[in-house]
Amino acid sequence: MKYEKTITAQYRPDGSSFVFMDESGKKESDRYFVCGFLEVFDNRHFLLSLQRVFDQIKNLSIRNRIARVDKLKDAGNINELHLLARSFNEFELKHYHITRENQQLYCDLIKALFGKTNFRFTAIAMDRKDQLYIRDEYGGDPLYLKALKRYSVNCAPQSEKEYVFVPDSFNVAFDWNVKAGKLPIGLLPLDSKSCLQLQVVDILTGLIAQALRTHAGEPLNKKDLVRQPVLKTLETVVNKKISGNLTAHSPKYFSVWVIDWSKTKRPGHGQETQPRP
Repeated sequence: MKYEKTITAQYRPDGSSFVFMDESGKKESDRYFVCGFLEVFDNRHFLLSLQRVFDQIKNLSIRNRIARVDKLKDAGNINELHLLARSFNEFELKHYHITRENQQLYCDLIKALFGKTNFRFTAIAMDRKDQLYIRDEYGGDPLYLKALKRYSVNCAPQSEKEYVFVPDSFNVAFDWNVKAGKLPIGLLPLDSKSCLQLQVVDILTGLIAQALRTHAGEPLNKKDLVRQPVLKTLETVVNKKISGNLTAHSPKYFSVWVIDWSKTKRPGHGQETQPRP
């Protein structure tokens, strides 16, 4: 089936872009909290460009699950079958779903992302082991807000587009009032299971957090070793080692900013140190 490009707001030169936000390291026990912002200019083209590799990873997951069910049935293991049925979740791409069997497909996804789609990506990272880091009493929400403020002040103005902000989650009880910088023209919270763009952000932020942990000298666990080829593919594509602040302009804009907690007006409220252009 051939898809014809329709004329909608997102295809017009004056149309708005969409900025998808997801995070890695939300638990306080995680060393790095990484908030990723993926600006997409043509959502339809983005989805079509990644559809093939998405389907390949999904089909592999389905085949593996069917094989697991058949094996348990043959063994008469009713308890494990029950546990497998209870653990069923709707399929989505995620950093922690990378396995030895699908790692090459995730590498293909990274290559297709940078080779076939048009986007800008910024990650804002925070190191919880920094001596100046103080856990906020309100938990993770202030880190989201801090990242959103830094994005609106320092990143959004670099794009010529007005943008709709698309977070993976949105706490209506928290004060999300951001007054400075280039603010979004709309807010559209989505479930990542129904949004490939948010799934891509999850993968990128997870790889960045993994790279920062590696650079900090933290030991790699077995899952990190399995994901290492995908991280190496990302670093090869952007032609930079992910070890701290960086900005790559080719093949697509890709930036990592690490909060410098020493540049703060009061304890626990750090500001970012921007990477060199």
